Amino acid sequence: MDSDREVPRRFLYSFGIDRLGLVALKAPYVSAFLIAVLTALAAWSAMNLKVDDSLSELFRTNTEEFRRYEEIDRRFPSSEYDVLVVVEGKDLLTRQRLETFGGLTTELQLVDGVSGLVSMMSARDKPDENGYAPPLVPDEMPEDDAAFAGIVDALKTNDIVKGKFLSDDGELAMIVIALDRKVVEERGAAAVIGDINEAAERELEDTGLSAKMTGAPVMQLEIRNAVERDRFVYNGLGFLVGIGIAYVFFRRLSLTLIVVAGPAIAILWTLGMIGAMDFRLNLFINVITPLILVSGFSDSMHLVMSIRRDVLAGMNRFQAARNAVLDVAPACLLTAMNACLAIISFQFADSALIRTFGIAALMAVCISYLAVAVVVPTLAALLVREEKQPVAAIAADAHGDETGGVGKLQHITDGIVRTVANNATAFFAASVITVILCGIAYTQLKPHYRLADQVPDKEQALAATGRIDEKLTGANPVHIMIRWTGDQSLYDPSTLEAIAQAHTAVEQRVGLGNVWSLESLRRWLAAAGDASIENVKKYVGILPDHLVRRFISADEKAVLVTARLPDVDASEILPVVDRLDAELEPVRLANPGYEFSVTGLPAIAARNSAGLIWELNWGLVGDMFVIFIFLGFALRSALVGFSAVMPSLFPIFATGAILWATGQGLQFASIVAITVAFSLAIDSTIHFLNRYCLEEDRMGPTATPYQVLMSAAHHIGPPVVLTTIVLALGLGVTMLSHLPSLRLFGELAAVCLFASLIGQLVILPAALMVGRKLFPRRDRDGAAPQTDEAATPTTVSS
Repeated sequence: MDSDREVPRRFLYSFGIDRLGLVALKAPYVSAFLIAVLTALAAWSAMNLKVDDSLSELFRTNTEEFRRYEEIDRRFPSSEYDVLVVVEGKDLLTRQRLETFGGLTTELQLVDGVSGLVSMMSARDKPDENGYAPPLVPDEMPEDDAAFAGIVDALKTNDIVKGKFLSDDGELAMIVIALDRKVVEERGAAAVIGDINEAAERELEDTGLSAKMTGAPVMQLEIRNAVERDRFVYNGLGFLVGIGIAYVFFRRLSLTLIVVAGPAIAILWTLGMIGAMDFRLNLFINVITPLILVSGFSDSMHLVMSIRRDVLAGMNRFQAARNAVLDVAPACLLTAMNACLAIISFQFADSALIRTFGIAALMAVCISYLAVAVVVPTLAALLVREEKQPVAAIAADAHGDETGGVGKLQHITDGIVRTVANNATAFFAASVITVILCGIAYTQLKPHYRLADQVPDKEQALAATGRIDEKLTGANPVHIMIRWTGDQSLYDPSTLEAIAQAHTAVEQRVGLGNVWSLESLRRWLAAAGDASIENVKKYVGILPDHLVRRFISADEKAVLVTARLPDVDASEILPVVDRLDAELEPVRLANPGYEFSVTGLPAIAARNSAGLIWELNWGLVGDMFVIFIFLGFALRSALVGFSAVMPSLFPIFATGAILWATGQGLQFASIVAITVAFSLAIDSTIHFLNRYCLEEDRMGPTATPYQVLMSAAHHIGPPVVLTTIVLALGLGVTMLSHLPSLRLFGELAAVCLFASLIGQLVILPAALMVGRKLFPRRDRDGAAPQTDEAATPTTVSS
């Protein structure tokens, strides 16, 4: 391996970008200075990153359906922005604890940022002859036990309270708090919700009652806190694990730091660019970091391993870095180009969030390549210590045995590949059968989506939601919005009748619980004996504004009928939403002057989650075959296109088979994990194929495919295994996250990575041996060699 060696031909479409490292090596100190300046600027920009905690942003589309959902937020500002306080205790309806509960509601109303609240203490009895409706629970509790028992009985039987604000067993009560959005924007959600939580803890201390909060604002706060915490804790922990494992094998601090510095700087540069473009951190953008870690670390590892071998052989560090750029950087560029092809499909998604993720991921892949291609050679030229006494085996033969931990890995991988190569046909047939069976299982996966999967499950919001789902009718609102543009007023008989029909359809024909609308007030007044339009109008005027705006818009041209659903899988909610839509069809026909729309986050998620998941899934699968074709053209080798298929499909299908076998289904986190794993699978596949092509050129046409394969495996096996181990442990720490989706990502990423390792060490060697028989090698001038087992022309360097 000397400076006069022949430079391998490069693949098509590289446009010289694979030589950026050579530019950096011409002035390494200037390059290091520019890297430091860019990194500092990127770090400053990354510090300004904000978190997108929206629960609906994933389903944002340019459709009438989503515009209706947004209209609810504008016209009924409390409808999707409630804080629900769940108070629970076995003796909740005793005199002392009911007084405590009343005191709590009073204290919560005084919290800065609370515009009003509704609870069982807000309920009123039927109006008397003077029109006065006394509260069910008076300010002063009666001393008489019989009178108090009457109050408790009234709470348990009141249509407004039972099943809505008080559980049937009398042990759980719910308080619905409307927040003042202006105050929340000024003070911050953390401060307002923190004050509510503090007031609840203070009032209920040593009372035997407990309180937990849920609702969209609380969930959003917990998501934001978890995303920010995970960004620092788990990413940092992952890097520490990576550094530790790399040092154990390299036993050189300089090489370890260089391996980690490339992807670390790539992550900083990418986050800085994302911050400069004002993209917000969310479940998808958070995956950018492991995506860079996977692609950047793999490329960095292959570059450093090449540098290490040459340095151990006695070569000076500049020449070693130059050789690495010539041999490995083209393959790194090819992996980046393939990743870009896979990511481009995200731009055709209906979801704005997924399209934004696609843009960010595209930037990440490009920046990752640029960072690694420039940083690794620069640092190698500045930091690597040259050997005074070269390792004899490597100095004598560039493909000699490694030493230390890398040497042990080399012996293991050589043994695996040797076994496969000696039984290539059998292993290839078994691989085909395995991939087909796993692929069939993958196609059986059903899309799964639950709001709970996006929210931390070790905080209070999901615990409170679970209690509401169990003891009341659920915490997630689904709405029927009724709009009209004609001359009808809110109190026209036709309007009130339309509302009544929709309310009945929701409550009786569909069977949803906790249904609220103007019809609820009208029924209450009817039970008191006067449901006249004037009386309805009078009581609407008496109600506090925050309560009225829950079901009547300010212009009185739209109303809501709201029910609540438990947090179950979207596949279970969709039939309910579809049935509700169908039950409303006769109501629409009977009221042609009114528009009835079923909306709300559960409805939006139920209708769109499955489509988005399948869109991402089949987009990824389709991209794979585009990539295989591109590889064949770029490397000008049918062998490459053929051999890349099965080892790249196997980790994806194997992970899908595990999901199918465990009944987990296909979630957004699953797709993201599979995408990241595919990135590594195709990355390692390209590096292996690239090294195979290099060895064919080096060894000449007389070498058999077995000899070429063993020489390539001897070179490429250790970095493939080491990369997988480091990434599996680095990404595996996300299994400690409070976010279920991130934990699932970590679990599936680890499975995918080890399946990818099987693909590289077992399936790919078998495919190469069989593929070379199907596609015999030709010399560079196009003539077939004399020997039966020769190799294909090389068109790329690794």
